[in-house]
Amino acid sequence: MLPFVEERKELIRIGRIVFEAGLTDTHGGNISCRVGDYIVIKRSGKMLGYLKEEDFVVTTLDENDRFDRYASVELKVHRSIYRKLPHISVVLHAHSPFAVACSLLSETILPLDSEGRLLLGEVPVLSAEKVVSSEEVAEKMPELLKESKAVVVKGHGPFTVGRTPEEALAYLSALENSCKIISVYRRLKE
Repeated sequence: MLPFVEERKELIRIGRIVFEAGLTDTHGGNISCRVGDYIVIKRSGKMLGYLKEEDFVVTTLDENDRFDRYASVELKVHRSIYRKLPHISVVLHAHSPFAVACSLLSETILPLDSEGRLLLGEVPVLSAEKVVSSEEVAEKMPELLKESKAVVVKGHGPFTVGRTPEEALAYLSALENSCKIISVYRRLKE
């Protein structure tokens, strides 16, 4: 029997919503949750919208060569967040198109809509030389998440956090919606 079955089921549900809502592409993004000293994270190469219970790796807060090699390439970022922010239970990452586009235009994203401002406030954009599976992103991300529920890696995509998978999803969805509004507003202003 697989460990953390209920956690896996909830991550599967949220992954499906992320994909079906157009918040990421077919093979983009990853999701994890912290359970005590363990991390349950999407297996590398699996589609976020079509996960099964066996599509997760259970690893530890400390590096674990036995299991880490099967996990999402963003494991180092997830692990760094969990280590430095122990109150965080879920990390969600996607390649949300409007958030990525907005990240290319400024160093922060300030929602224009009332819900985005209320839920997110100003969202930092993290610039790094290497953006995928990056030590630099893993080092800088937790510091930015101390003040924000979402951070967008420039040209790559948002990371959101929460106490539950649904909370992390709410921040991701609100961010992408706010970025759509920003994009439409800019176009209408032209």
